[in-house]
Amino acid sequence: MPVIAYQSFNANASSNHNLASISQQYFTRRTNRRVTDAGHEALVLPFNPGDLRTPIHGPARLQSIEVLASDTHTVELFGAQIALLWQNLYRAIGQMPSIFVVGELDAEHSDFSGMIPDGGVTIRSHGSSRACQCFTAISQSSLASGISLLGAGEGYVAYEVDGFTCVFVHVPNRIASSRGATEQFYYGIFHSLGLSGRTIDLVIGDTNQSSFNVTASSLNVASGTGNYRNASTNAGIELIDNYNVHEFGTNSAGTQMFDVAVYNSARVRLVGSVAYVSQSANAVTVTDHCGLGVVIEAV
Repeated sequence: MPVIAYQSFNANASSNHNLASISQQYFTRRTNRRVTDAGHEALVLPFNPGDLRTPIHGPARLQSIEVLASDTHTVELFGAQIALLWQNLYRAIGQMPSIFVVGELDAEHSDFSGMIPDGGVTIRSHGSSRACQCFTAISQSSLASGISLLGAGEGYVAYEVDGFTCVFVHVPNRIASSRGATEQFYYGIFHSLGLSGRTIDLVIGDTNQSSFNVTASSLNVASGTGNYRNASTNAGIELIDNYNVHEFGTNSAGTQMFDVAVYNSARVRLVGSVAYVSQSANAVTVTDHCGLGVVIEAV
């Protein structure tokens, strides 16, 4: 039963995929203003960027999320967000991620050479012309025989994980704003994967969907089935790394469920519920979208 995880950072459209491309971006700063005005507090777990895979025992430190300063964002803080997602998902789910895809990050850029110093993970970047359309996949090296790249294109990257076909998405806004374009986006992925005899078991990521059911509906239209179901609900989320924080959405305003998982109910069963992490796992806001993790098994 693999654990599949995703979180987008907030990058600009620059052709330079450096630290500046993900630092102090508009929606991150808007997120920070909202959560600090509301007095949100983070439950900061012990973590070690040099060993993502090992659970670290010990109590969480309750800390108010701090107001961003102009020099707050460092490579180390982005690395802490990644390491804390692994620790938080272990506490919530009981397993470390098999694979964690970070949207809007190109870890091949030299600025990020020391961000994830864990020699027990495999890091693979999927570049694009714009920083905001890059992906970085981080998987456990010990599970490498069960994880392989299936394909990638604008707005997505697909991996086989323990026999499941998992598609990680950051749907471009110009596509997400149109129901027809969204259906065509997923139809194109189905077609690409279908050439090798595959179908989609899970879609997870930043969908930028205009309403809650758009992604599941579009997958059903594109596949010609009624099998795709939301793993999330439209009742909002409890953030596992914040103290007593309920959000109605995963975006910077906390109002729209952009970040969701949708699974193929004919092939996959969701184990437990979706676990959501905040934009400020280390009590420092580094992005505008919540992250999420799910566990799946075969029907």
